[in-house]
Amino acid sequence: MVAVYASIGVIAAAMVAVLFAGNRRGLAHALTLAALAAALTLTASAWYRGQTRPGGAVADCFPLAVATVALVDVIIAVVGFRGPAGEYKYESGAYILALAGAMGLLGVAWSGNMLTLFTSWTLFSVSSYALIAVPRDSYSASGAVKYGLMSLAASNLLLLSLGVASLETKTLALTESARIPLVIALGATALLLAALGFKIGVFPFHAWLPDAYGYSDPLPVSVVAPLSKAATILAVYKLSPLLAPQITDKWLALLGLFALLTMTYGNITALLQRGLQSLLAFSSIAQAGYLLVGLAALAVPEAKRVALYGLALQLLAYSLAKTGLFLLARAIRRYGDEPPTLDGLRGLAQANPALAASTAILVLSLMGMPPLAGFWGKLYLFLAPVYVAPWLTALALINTGIAAAYYARLVKAVYFEPGSTKLQGYRATTLAVEACAALTLASGVIPLFLQP
Repeated sequence: MVAVYASIGVIAAAMVAVLFAGNRRGLAHALTLAALAAALTLTASAWYRGQTRPGGAVADCFPLAVATVALVDVIIAVVGFRGPAGEYKYESGAYILALAGAMGLLGVAWSGNMLTLFTSWTLFSVSSYALIAVPRDSYSASGAVKYGLMSLAASNLLLLSLGVASLETKTLALTESARIPLVIALGATALLLAALGFKIGVFPFHAWLPDAYGYSDPLPVSVVAPLSKAATILAVYKLSPLLAPQITDKWLALLGLFALLTMTYGNITALLQRGLQSLLAFSSIAQAGYLLVGLAALAVPEAKRVALYGLALQLLAYSLAKTGLFLLARAIRRYGDEPPTLDGLRGLAQANPALAASTAILVLSLMGMPPLAGFWGKLYLFLAPVYVAPWLTALALINTGIAAAYYARLVKAVYFEPGSTKLQGYRATTLAVEACAALTLASGVIPLFLQP
């Protein structure tokens, strides 16, 4: 329990310190990285095993893994902030909001009751859409407004879902409860799915995401995109013991249906994109569908362990890839300019071979190419429901094939199309992209040592 409070306290102290750092940008950047590294160390040391502690903190191996992945990812993204964030009028605001988002995610990870979960979720949501607005250019302002409105809707729907569940169970605890009437459980699950669907772009709640991810400055998106997926997975995981046992088959069917719609819409629409960020935005929608496959399998006791393993691996692959690729987009996009197209990647292999190779690794991981992390994540995600919902596994595999077409276009632009990529000279940003690729390669060996 001490580690929980300490990690959140370190981040809170760093937020205050960055606020008073003023124009000393190097100091603000260093303080942010130091606080995130300390929180990562404390989180990794807090090896709780499902024991409820005073104050509403509870965690087991899965929230620990998700929180660790998220913090590693934020650290890499903040390293990439060095340089491009200096072009913002309020650079320190970007660091403070990145810290606030990490704090909110840690709160969701360690929450043991509904009140702590909702408070942490609200902190994460507010900091996320505020971070999108930090660049203050017209594209980011538009994306932040739409994202903010959808985040408000998501928080209200989550509050309704928690309220319905707590009124029926007469408790705020996030534990398996006595039998809840079918209608009540279905209603709470539908509200939960709508709330979290707005947050990560589940079809048909996705309308804000193409603007927020596809047109806004990609630097803040490199933090928001992976953290949103992590927070959503944790929220569903926390609430699944309360709701899933009451509607086992209907939970699987409901989440499975939305998984199918989301991945199909995201992949088919991504095929039509010519913009780099637009393609990444619709790819994020498709990835939300893949994660829903694993979340749907949480209702099946014999599949739950494999589903959680797949969720952790896929989140790792997704987080590293999206952070790296959005940082890449910022490395070729000048502040305030229009979003880059795929043509902007032409000639990257000649301009910077290491960055080109890193881009290819991240794209191939998202595609699901073995033995990269994305392959293992999809393998276990799709295996989880295969015996109870083979239709879901089959359609997910078909969607993976569709996605390969537009991911191949990215690799083709980098290596096989003539051109002249104009990099902005952000050395820390390109190093962060390369770090994402290196970790993607290294994480491919995880399943060789750790089995579900």
